Amino acid sequence: MKRNQFLNIALVMVIGLIFTTHLHAQEHTYGFHADEKPFDGNDLISYFDGKILPGKDNITHKYKDVTLYFANEKNRDRFKENPEKYFPAYNGWCAIALASGTLARPNYSSYKVQDGKLLFFEVRAFFNGKVAWEKDPDINRITADEKYTEIFEKKQ
Repeated sequence: MKRNQFLNIALVMVIGLIFTTHLHAQEHTYGFHADEKPFDGNDLISYFDGKILPGKDNITHKYKDVTLYFANEKNRDRFKENPEKYFPAYNGWCAIALASGTLARPNYSSYKVQDGKLLFFEVRAFFNGKVAWEKDPDINRITADEKYTEIFEKKQ
């Protein structure tokens, strides 16, 4: 009897997590809050150049209803030429969390460019998302792509 109770509780928790994830996704399209600068105000091009640069308040570009900040006009123009190339995968959500079917806000200083796409990862006290991702980056990418589609693209 105790085993069945445990399994029922576990099932309810999993269903609740799935529901909460989908509900959260419907409320928040991006991996940042509406009242903060996207991607901590960092210049998205600078991630591809290997050194994170803070964006400037007077050098911006609006894309997907998001005001993005750039360190200089050259980077802003590069972004405008090919925004899909430079805009973060999964709209800035933590890639490893998505691979496990959940949403998590990342640390924007923990990143990787994989297959030309900018990925962000969460970092907590005893967990580093980038380290977890690197254990199997190709499988994680496939899984995260599938989960992203399940969570976000079905609601459209």
